[in-house]
Amino acid sequence: MNNLDNIINGLRENGIEFIENEPMSLYTSIKIGGKCDIIIFPKDEQELFFIIRLLKENSRNYIIIGRGTNTLFKDARISFPVISFKKGFRHIKEIDSPAEKKGNSKISLRVGSGVALPTVLNYAVKNCLSGCEFFFGIPGTLGGAVRMNAGSKESVAGNIVESIEIITKEGVKLNIEKKDLQFSYRNLDVNGVGEGYFITGVTLSLVRAARSKIADNINVFKERKLRQPLGEYSLGCIFKNPEGDSAGKIIEEIGFKGFSNGDAAVSNKHANFIINKGRASAEDILGLINNIQKTALLRKGIKLSTEIKII
Repeated sequence: MNNLDNIINGLRENGIEFIENEPMSLYTSIKIGGKCDIIIFPKDEQELFFIIRLLKENSRNYIIIGRGTNTLFKDARISFPVISFKKGFRHIKEIDSPAEKKGNSKISLRVGSGVALPTVLNYAVKNCLSGCEFFFGIPGTLGGAVRMNAGSKESVAGNIVESIEIITKEGVKLNIEKKDLQFSYRNLDVNGVGEGYFITGVTLSLVRAARSKIADNINVFKERKLRQPLGEYSLGCIFKNPEGDSAGKIIEEIGFKGFSNGDAAVSNKHANFIINKGRASAEDILGLINNIQKTALLRKGIKLSTEIKII
C-alpha cells in the first residue's frame, strides 16, 4: 500500500470529504489547471488537525487554496494533496457585547478564513459596520485576502486585521496578534512562523456607521470595477504595481492591451488582467506573462513581478 492509499483510507475512516483525480480547473476562477491526485475539504479545525497529522505521517507536502482566485495551476498533474477551504471555516460572529455597539464604536468581528469576501461585506452592510468596503468586487476568501494583503489604493486587509488564528504545519494552534503580523504589499509574514501555516480565523476591527455612508463608500469601488473584465475567467490583477506606477498602464504602453497567446488574452478593459477566452492552457497564460515581462524590461527598464501564485 502506498502513502496515497494510506491517506485515502485515513480520510475515509474519519468521514473527511475528498475527491481523487480531480481537475483543478474546477477550483480556480480562471478555469485552468491539471488534475490533482487528491483534493481534501476540511470543514473545521478538528478535521484539519487530523489531515495535517495524516500527511506528516505519510511524508506528503501539500498545497493550500481558498477559492482559487489568485492561483494558476500548471497543466501537468499535481501529485501534492490539495487542501481546500472552500467548504469549511465559514463562521461570522461579533465579539463585543451589545452595550458596546452604540454610535461609531469599534466592533471586533471574528470570521472564518473560508468565508468569501462578498459574504463578509454583505454581513457588514446589513449590520452597519464600516471598514471593509474595499472588499467589494474581490472574489476570494478572507483567509486568502489576509495572506496576500489584498485591497485597493484606499485600504488593504492588513489595515483592519486585529489578529489571526493559525495552525502551523506541525499541527500547533496559535493566536497571532497584530504586532506579530508583518503586512507588506501583497504579502504577510508572521513573526516566528515559517511557511505552510493555515489561517483558520481572522478578527477584523470595524466601526459602526450609517448604512447610507457605507453605501457611498462602496459606490467608489463599484464604479472602478466597471473598468475591469467582470464576468470573464481571470485571476484578477496579474502583476504588482511598481512603486509610483501602474502595471496596467505600463502593459498598455508597451502594446499588449488586447494581445492574445492561444486562448489567453490581455483584457481590453484593463491591461493588468489576463483572461481565459474559453480553452486557454496554463502554458498560454505563462507565455503571455513572460512576453509582457521581457518587453517591459526591454522597452521601459521595468521589472514586473507577478502577484498571483503559480503552482
